[in-house]
Amino acid sequence: MNLHQMNYVKKIAENKSINKASKSLHISQPALTKQLKLLEDELGTTLFERNKSGVILTRDGELFLTEANMILRKVSKLKQIFTKEEINKTIKIAALPSIASNLLPEIIQKLSSLEYKVILQVVGTSQEIENLLLAKEIDIGFGQDVNEKEYVYTFFNEPYFVIAHVSSKISQVHSISFDQLTEQNLILPTFPCDIRNSLEQYLSQEELILNKTMEIGQNDLILNLVKNGVGVTILPEMMIRGLDQSLKPIPLENKNFSRKISLLTYSTKILNLIYLAKN
Repeated sequence: MNLHQMNYVKKIAENKSINKASKSLHISQPALTKQLKLLEDELGTTLFERNKSGVILTRDGELFLTEANMILRKVSKLKQIFTKEEINKTIKIAALPSIASNLLPEIIQKLSSLEYKVILQVVGTSQEIENLLLAKEIDIGFGQDVNEKEYVYTFFNEPYFVIAHVSSKISQVHSISFDQLTEQNLILPTFPCDIRNSLEQYLSQEELILNKTMEIGQNDLILNLVKNGVGVTILPEMMIRGLDQSLKPIPLENKNFSRKISLLTYSTKILNLIYLAKN
């Protein structure tokens, strides 16, 4: 006796026909008839009797179906419990491009090793990430410099670096300040971009003006321009890993200019998982 046979009896009783039940179950009539005969032989009784319109349950058949329905309901409930658990093992993440490319691969790998399924969405700005969280379309977001709220946590802070070509004069210095960048050709990402927003807010606060700036929409193109000696750019620390050997990262002396990696989530469980995955 097995669950399939219990379900077969249920379908035959509902349809009052072995032929109709076989079609409903998407199996052949001979196969269904064989399974019913095997079950009846095992039980030592007859579950159905034929009449002019098809088949009906015998008294033993009614007793069997009552008990079988109880078992099938319990099995269905058990499946729902574990299916729900599997759904809860899915984590939907939204992240800025720089974070998605440089920070998350290792974290996602560790979450996968804990049997979590990760769905990653790369988003252009932290405001978009916050909107996705508020709309409950993600479980956690990775942004930067997000104002503290009940669902916003500081993951860590990281410094910025100036990126220059190794043959340029400026690449010879060990560190550099914004004052020394005022006459450099500075290649920056276009708005909206959180890195650009962070820079502009800092410059305004410090009353600094960078005279020569070029706006480019793609990070790869920015680095290609730096490689060709067109100018310099500014990148956060995680983005300088694996830089081309023709490029040199130079630490910024303005230590109060850094970016805060912000985690946005309502779930302390997921928050703890992320911290665990990072360490």
